[in-house]
Amino acid sequence: MGNLKPFQVIIMGVFGFIAVLGLVLFANFQGFQSGVTQVGQVTIWGTLPATEMNAALNAFRQNRQEYVNVSYTERPQESFDADLAEAIASGSGPDLVIISQEDLMAAEAKLAPIPSSSISERDFRDAFLPISELYLIQGGTYGIPFLVDPLMLYYNRPILSSSGAARPPSTWEAVTGLAATINRQTDAQTVTRSLIALGTYDNVENARAILSLLFMQAGYTITDRTDTGVRATLTKSVDQVFGTTPAESALNFYTEFANPSKTVYSWNRSLPESRDAFISGDLALYLGFASERADLALANPNLDFDMAAAPAPGTASVRTAYGRAYAFAIPRASANSRGALTVAMTLSGKDVVPLFAREIGMAPANRGALAPREGDLFESVYYPEALVARGWLPPSPQETDRIFSTMINNVASGRESVSGAISTANQSLDAALK
Repeated sequence: MGNLKPFQVIIMGVFGFIAVLGLVLFANFQGFQSGVTQVGQVTIWGTLPATEMNAALNAFRQNRQEYVNVSYTERPQESFDADLAEAIASGSGPDLVIISQEDLMAAEAKLAPIPSSSISERDFRDAFLPISELYLIQGGTYGIPFLVDPLMLYYNRPILSSSGAARPPSTWEAVTGLAATINRQTDAQTVTRSLIALGTYDNVENARAILSLLFMQAGYTITDRTDTGVRATLTKSVDQVFGTTPAESALNFYTEFANPSKTVYSWNRSLPESRDAFISGDLALYLGFASERADLALANPNLDFDMAAAPAPGTASVRTAYGRAYAFAIPRASANSRGALTVAMTLSGKDVVPLFAREIGMAPANRGALAPREGDLFESVYYPEALVARGWLPPSPQETDRIFSTMINNVASGRESVSGAISTANQSLDAALK
């Protein structure tokens, strides 16, 4: 070694450097990712459950290391809009939010439209379920569709069987026909077992969604997006039957279930929350979202229940369901809007979104992924409902609850006629949307 010439020393040094560099590169090698763009840090906020979302996100990232810095945080539904506004004001807002159409109008001013150059309207309509079109605006969209949660009918199997019903009711007419055999009352008219929780508002879980379903099945969009903004449509001109509008018929139908003088009387304000009544086995039919199934089973492992499509009018020629459509939206203050859009497009893709849909118990919004797994007992029931699900753009869930609750209570108390209550609700919606 002592006889090495300077040239040889230089050559050995070069090779030594190459060897060390090779070890460093090998230690940090994460696979050949030709054409892959690192998305950077992307923080996602949403109201979807964190445990299920993160489980799906971790499964997705196992072979997609470029998404290692993508994280999800669950925020409370009740304060989501306020939390988002506060975070944006303080400069600590998320890069991406998962938002339903029910929250879109309240958050719209905080969101950056995604231009049609990123996804054209034609590609959007071809790729995603019809309910997702609520996010479309002139020249783009406010969201990249992700999941759809359709409203379903849960039914207590022993109660229906013991009442002679071989299958769950598929029409509202069939629902009313079960009242006499299922409802139970004491001599003092205290309800001890109920057919279905309709007629009141505050103790009916998903009352907003149920009323929306009835109005939509009657032919109403409830609100429409126009060139001047979103406007209420509950009083629009629709063919009347015997002097009654379809909206009035829908509201009449709903309120009758809390009227003791009616044969369908099944529910009142003194009863517990409808979800709790179903879990305890005192309610035969419960209208809840597909994503509630796992929680219902967990709440009472001994409850023998099943899932079916929500009832429809017997005369309906086109099936209409109600659903919540969830989409990825980019806040205007996003620190990484480019990475956020990449994440949104990837997670909503037909090969990835089923991971999230199965964990959360919803349907994929991507048409190409709407194929139930063979052997799954429930996907084959609620996936078709997601395809025909519709929704509307309310001012906010909280404001809509206030308006709908007032409408129901005014009819029940006699303070307003059915037509008057609908007119007042329409005016209130318009005022709130402005």
